[in-house]
Amino acid sequence: MNPDKSANSAVEWDLRHPGLILKDGDGVVHEFTGMWPLKPDADLVKFTNKLAFREFWNPPELTFAEATTLLGLIRAARWFVGTSTEFGSTLYFVTQFDSSLEKYFDDFVLNGKENLEAIWGECIGCPTGPEATARDIVQYIARGQMKTLALYDAFPSLSNSQIEKQADVYAKTQKFQRAVAKREGKLEDLVDSFLVELAKPFDHVRSGAAIDTDAGKEPQFTNVPERLGLKKAA
Repeated sequence: MNPDKSANSAVEWDLRHPGLILKDGDGVVHEFTGMWPLKPDADLVKFTNKLAFREFWNPPELTFAEATTLLGLIRAARWFVGTSTEFGSTLYFVTQFDSSLEKYFDDFVLNGKENLEAIWGECIGCPTGPEATARDIVQYIARGQMKTLALYDAFPSLSNSQIEKQADVYAKTQKFQRAVAKREGKLEDLVDSFLVELAKPFDHVRSGAAIDTDAGKEPQFTNVPERLGLKKAA
């Protein structure tokens, strides 16, 4: 990760709404949706390269997906381009995560100024240049918040770490069951080995990201109104 020097300082993010919250027992899932005006010459190729390819992320030892996983909170995130009556060409961002909205934005700073600027720097009004910090950019992101009308999550009671732990237990149990079925040694030895494996820390489940690298070369479905049988707004 590439933390900003001011990342450890407390801050009040300029948020208008806590976002929808899904609760199931002790599990809690939050969401954030935002919109920002794209520059007329926004470079969506640069935008998608930063997210898609290791060599464009900072540090290049990580991919965007790996760096995001290390933040520990984010369940899913997606960006898309559309139009709006407020801005015309508009960048939208939707994400779901564990913990509070404030904690999410605190951790978002850890993506680093260079990575954040490559995305939101394509938007009008985003702080850029040598004087801007990662925290300044994240504050800009926070101010673009929209209110979400509905939210769905299949497993709100399970955090990322809980899912990883249960996947680990399942894989080790399956291996043990197959060994017993094949009678690969004494049952007592197999049980002892199984308990030793269960006591070991679980491996992180590999994260993934799907990036449309042609996004900067193709129209962003500006013909949706026509496909719905509607007229474009004047």
